[in-house]
Amino acid sequence: MQITFLGFSSKSWYGVFYYMRQDGIVIILLSAIMLFSPGCVPESGIDKGKFSELNRIAQDLKTAVKSGNPCDVPDALLQRLASGTAALKDKTASKGERDLIEAYSRLLTTYKDGLLLCQYQTPSSQFQFVPKGRIYVFQELDPLVQKYGLPTESHLYRPTGVYWRSISGDSIKVIWESAEFQIKNIENMVNYN
Repeated sequence: MQITFLGFSSKSWYGVFYYMRQDGIVIILLSAIMLFSPGCVPESGIDKGKFSELNRIAQDLKTAVKSGNPCDVPDALLQRLASGTAALKDKTASKGERDLIEAYSRLLTTYKDGLLLCQYQTPSSQFQFVPKGRIYVFQELDPLVQKYGLPTESHLYRPTGVYWRSISGDSIKVIWESAEFQIKNIENMVNYN
């Protein structure tokens, strides 16, 4: 039995709905593609040429730390790293480059932390009450002790009855190891982006 309505048979109504359903699916798919496609555009990678000077400085810092006397890292290297990161900070073109600049900034901070601790190694050895191989925790060193989780020892200064803290002379190694780890992360960012 065929039903006719407005000149269409039941078989032809099925055809109209079938094609409308297909057109609807196509429209929905095209809308979804258009909606999500701007977010899926790949960002450009890292321009290695732009960061070549910073990479050389990082390698020079790595060599200086491994040389056996990391406390003698030349200030000129840190100045070059600071000025290089500042110069490129506003010239990043992608998220990868922004992340790389942030990594260089963290590396600079770590080296400055290490050199600050180096500065306090010598004055600590001049105090007779500081045990050999220990560094007196001056107020300026407190943030480093917290930041790097450096273990401290409490001591009593008997003449005044005041307690003071010290860290191991080897604590500097924690900071230099952190710097080396950061350099490896930077190398991976540059090589794999």
